[in-house]
Amino acid sequence: MILRKGRRETSTIEVMDIRKADFDKLRELVGKVPWEARLKGKTTEESWKYFKGTLLRAQKQTIPLCRKDRKYGKRPAWLNKEILHDLKIKKESYKKWKLGQITKDEYRQATRECRGKIRKAKAQNEIKLATGIKGNKKTFYKYIKSKRKTKDRVGPLLSEEGEAVTGNLEMAEMLNDFFVSVFTEKSGGVPNVVNTSRERVSLEDRIHKEQVKNHLGKLDVSKSPGPDEMHPRILKELIEEVSEPLAMIFEKSWQTGEIPEDWKRANIVPIYKKGNKNNPGNYRPVSLTSVPGKIMEQVIKEIICKHLEGNKVIGNSQHGFVKNKSCQTNLIAFFDRITSLVDKGEAVDVIYLDFSKAFDTVSHDILIDKLGKYNLDRATIRWVHNWLDNRSQRVVVNGSKSCWKGITSGVPQGSVLGPVLFNIFINDVDIGIESTLIKFADDTKLGGVATSLEDRDIIQNDLSKLEKWSEVNRMRFNKEKCRVLHLGRNNQFHTYKMGSDCLGRSMAERDLGVIVDHKLNMSQQCDAV
Repeated sequence: MILRKGRRETSTIEVMDIRKADFDKLRELVGKVPWEARLKGKTTEESWKYFKGTLLRAQKQTIPLCRKDRKYGKRPAWLNKEILHDLKIKKESYKKWKLGQITKDEYRQATRECRGKIRKAKAQNEIKLATGIKGNKKTFYKYIKSKRKTKDRVGPLLSEEGEAVTGNLEMAEMLNDFFVSVFTEKSGGVPNVVNTSRERVSLEDRIHKEQVKNHLGKLDVSKSPGPDEMHPRILKELIEEVSEPLAMIFEKSWQTGEIPEDWKRANIVPIYKKGNKNNPGNYRPVSLTSVPGKIMEQVIKEIICKHLEGNKVIGNSQHGFVKNKSCQTNLIAFFDRITSLVDKGEAVDVIYLDFSKAFDTVSHDILIDKLGKYNLDRATIRWVHNWLDNRSQRVVVNGSKSCWKGITSGVPQGSVLGPVLFNIFINDVDIGIESTLIKFADDTKLGGVATSLEDRDIIQNDLSKLEKWSEVNRMRFNKEKCRVLHLGRNNQFHTYKMGSDCLGRSMAERDLGVIVDHKLNMSQQCDAV
């Protein structure tokens, strides 16, 4: 069904004009607060709200607002005061010409001069963007994106009743309903958050100001803030003034396991992927979460990673989000083994597995149980449990915000801890597997010799074990997207099953961005490049 574009809803919002911020005054206002006295005796939530309220009030006094039209965006960078003056003269010349006060040639001359200055200003702006790309990639690619003919706008969307939905708020609600529909329901039981003998790791007794300063100094100021409106540019500018109160709040959160509500909320920006723009399923959710909350996640991540690396918890089959590993190490490790078998004359079958919404369907109670089994300390497990519990999200479309909806499963999109927790969750998937299995986060492939019937039975048994693992861990394979790549001259093109479903054959697969065909020939990849 083709929907008419109709009239698109526009909206104007107010945003901070950080370029005109009085940071000296802002530092003065925040720096004079006696944080230790103000936060003493307060809970983590109370301390956070006091800090947030103080900073936001100071922002209002020192950072002006500017209006932004969601249809046209901010004023172009090349449109300076001189150009605006020339445009005004051009407009006045047109009126004078219509009234007979000047000749047509005089009006044309004013128009030519204005156009010439605009072309020059645009060219200078492009040169400035190109020369400054290393320092400001976001602005450069934003400009390139604005020149594309195809815009990544949302909608209009098509409802289940077949009606066009064009209102920003209605589209936001519709997308949020779709995004939360993939979550799995909570189980009835409560996870045992103290299923470990370790009391607590050493943090040298507390989270230090210098530790927080280090993370604040690494903030990417081009990133957007979360629902709490804590902008990374402002936090980085006030690094000396805010590192102490944030360290106090982080320490309280760590000691008590209490997580401020703001740290468990996310603004979801829908990004068009491909296919029909009317289908909500063709948009992926990008989460914007609290920046201070992410810094606390960094602290917890350091604790978890130190334990994982020291105890060699994550298996060698995982190459995603692991130190000194990458897509390249994944491909080399796997295909070094596979190609050597093919070179020896063996038939080899490779099964590309596809989890359905893997990151969104991670069961929280199973994850917490695994943290205990891997012997993480009680304080860390308690903090992660409370951080995952009662999270919520809303979708934002052109400034219009949907209502909040609960997140019942999954590792949070856009979070610092998410990838690490996912690796822990999926770590035991290859227990008992006889074939070669290798992972990059959730991208999983299984391969082995398939020359004899016994060889193929081993691969089939491994697929049955993986199917059983997915059932026990409440994750699903998208079996329609699971594909078998048959390699080697004497391959019997055996049909494999997962459950009662037969897996389809493939002549070529895109493996972590590299096209691999059934002849192990790289010509398709070279053509694609």
